[in-house]
Amino acid sequence: AVQAKLDYLKRLGINTIELMPFNEFEGNNSWGYNPNFHFAPDKAYGTKKDLKDLIDECHKQGFIVIQDIVLNHAYNSCPLAKMYWNDALNRPAADNPWFNQTSPNTAFSWGNDFNHQSQATKDYVDRVNRYWLTEYKVDGFRFDFTKGFTNTPGDGGGYDAARIAILKRMADKIWEVNPKAIVILEHFAANSEEQELTNYSNGMLVWGNANGSFSEAAMGYNESNKSDFNWASYQKRIFQKPGLVAYMESHDEERQLFKTLTYGNSLGNYNTKNLNTALERSQLTTAFFLSLAGPKMIWQFGELGYDISIDQNGRLSEKPVLWNYLDDPNRLKLFDVYSAMLRLRSQFDVFTSGQETLSVNGAVKKIQLKLNDHNITLLGNFGMSEIPVTPGFQHTGTWFEFFSGNELAVTDVNTSVLLKPGEYRLFSDKKLPAFKDLATAIPFEKPTHELQIFPNPATEILSIGA
Repeated sequence: AVQAKLDYLKRLGINTIELMPFNEFEGNNSWGYNPNFHFAPDKAYGTKKDLKDLIDECHKQGFIVIQDIVLNHAYNSCPLAKMYWNDALNRPAADNPWFNQTSPNTAFSWGNDFNHQSQATKDYVDRVNRYWLTEYKVDGFRFDFTKGFTNTPGDGGGYDAARIAILKRMADKIWEVNPKAIVILEHFAANSEEQELTNYSNGMLVWGNANGSFSEAAMGYNESNKSDFNWASYQKRIFQKPGLVAYMESHDEERQLFKTLTYGNSLGNYNTKNLNTALERSQLTTAFFLSLAGPKMIWQFGELGYDISIDQNGRLSEKPVLWNYLDDPNRLKLFDVYSAMLRLRSQFDVFTSGQETLSVNGAVKKIQLKLNDHNITLLGNFGMSEIPVTPGFQHTGTWFEFFSGNELAVTDVNTSVLLKPGEYRLFSDKKLPAFKDLATAIPFEKPTHELQIFPNPATEILSIGA
């Protein structure tokens, strides 16, 4: 079903598809984070040949394929656990060569915890990774909960030299198989540790959760730095390489549009809970999100303003696939903004590796990018009323506004620009392709199957899963 709709993803403008865990897991309906057989694709999703055909077709059409994989733990039906099991205590036995008897993590634990300091586990991890790289030809991995790849007691939040050594060793083995393989860590540990990991060798990538700040901005709450975007910037976090995979939504986070429609702010006649207003504010957050340098990730159907709660019918339950969104011109306008911004990122390096100057912690936000002689100034009103904005253009002269196609002759870099609530302006001192030429949302043939979405290093990742 995914393979049949790669044209949709191509029109969106992403270049990488990240598949949620498809290793065999317990049961048939799951997110896949409860694995038991790491070398097998889950039979509920299709055959081995189906999976290989999908990956081959993705490669043929120019997509990178990332495998989300869980090597922090495995559940009780995993043979590695069952072969050395303590029936009395219902846990791995003391002589289990792969698993700890109990997890050293005092806050987060699932299934049976792998002992990543054990040579048997190191060998197993290396064989699993090599298998998927060579047999199925995936282009890299997103490793779930790498904070747990340690025997250091605690919640895993602090700097951990032992864990760093474990992850570097694993990455080195992956790069022996494929020097270009992408290694993404769901880490969420000390920033100093993430700085070190992203700077190591070929460079690992780490997840950057910006759901809270972007959601607050979309809802119209900008007090007390609630909507500060700085943590979504690898440059602000002082990474030497663009190793931060920032995202506004993920499978673990509530939908931005659902939050806005349910909890959004209002002032007078301006109400962010209005659907069209909420969609316009998602355009605003998207323009800012995709203007930050470095890799970005999109979660399935965020580009159409998916507004079904993560908790509907239970957190892990199947959610409706609403292709009827394609009939709504306001949702297609959001798609257009995603599509156009992704194409700007693929065509102009200033959007992926430009030097950032950020002012993104209030109602008025500004991103300025500079790469050689190309300058970008993005302005946005995240407030609830009309606000005059001082752009602080990098120089005088002619500037081109991307979304409207208008030209602006700047004689004073601080000439005020009046923005209505939810309005945004993207100015470039070099003429960019027309927005209408980069936006590709119309027309669409309605698909009839399910899929999910995520963007990769210096470009975009897309995540598809069941």
